[in-house]
Amino acid sequence: MPKPPDSAEFGEIYAEHFRSVWRTLSRLGVQSAFLDDATQEVFIVAWRRWSEFEGRSTHRTWLLGIALRVASDARKKQRPMEEVSLQLEAMAPGPERVTAAREAARKVEAMLSKMDGERREVFVLVDLEGYSVPEVAEATQVNLNTLYTRLRAARSDFETLVASSAEELR
Repeated sequence: MPKPPDSAEFGEIYAEHFRSVWRTLSRLGVQSAFLDDATQEVFIVAWRRWSEFEGRSTHRTWLLGIALRVASDARKKQRPMEEVSLQLEAMAPGPERVTAAREAARKVEAMLSKMDGERREVFVLVDLEGYSVPEVAEATQVNLNTLYTRLRAARSDFETLVASSAEELR
């Protein structure tokens, strides 16, 4: 029988990585109604598969690999989104700033939803979540050069989407 993780150690890992896992799932297209459950699922899978963690990667990278699979499964179960729902951290700005931030975030999420899934994934993980390309390669088990190619293409796609969005405003 595999040995379960030490509760205190796992609690520290949970506390350290919860926000990052939640944010990553959100940016990978998990709808807000499913985010809490999907985040919980990542940590349930990590708890159950603790004995499989060999320490060859960081906990962050290992959780990323689990989160990618959970996000993929969650997106398959979701209904198509009519409107992107947003979660803002409480920073107590005025209503105008909140509205402007929500609108900007909605536009970014809408642009991300138009991107190819593989390109979106690497773009979100590297440029928005701050993972290194080698970490993403390890978590996804995709060739490093392939990820660099996807990242360049994703950045180009995103720039094109931003430019076309700016054109629409004129």
